[in-house]
Amino acid sequence: MERHVWVLLGWSPQVGAAVTPVGVLGADDHAEIFVEWVPREHTAGRIWRERLAAADPRTLVERMSAWAGTGVAPAVPVEPITVDTALEDAVRAQVDDILGSAR
Repeated sequence: MERHVWVLLGWSPQVGAAVTPVGVLGADDHAEIFVEWVPREHTAGRIWRERLAAADPRTLVERMSAWAGTGVAPAVPVEPITVDTALEDAVRAQVDDILGSAR
C-alpha cells in the first residue's frame, strides 16, 4: 500500500510567503485520507480547509500534485515518520514533529 503525506503550508503576512505549517494530510491507495490541523493557525489554513472540504478522496492524490505547487498555499511531500502504523498515527506523528521543531 502506498502512503502519501504532505505538510500543508499557509500564507504568512509577516514573511510575505507561504511558510506557515497549517496541517498535515495523509492519503493511501484505498482513498483513505486523514488531516490534522496545527493549533492556532486557522486563518492561515483557510485555503486548505476549503480545498479539502470540496475534494473527492478518490482523486485527492492527483489534485495534491497541482495544489502543491501553488504560491499562496503549497504543500510539501514528506516521508512518513512512522511507516508501520495507521494513517492517522503517521499524520499525528508528523504534526508532533512540526510542533516540536517550532520551539
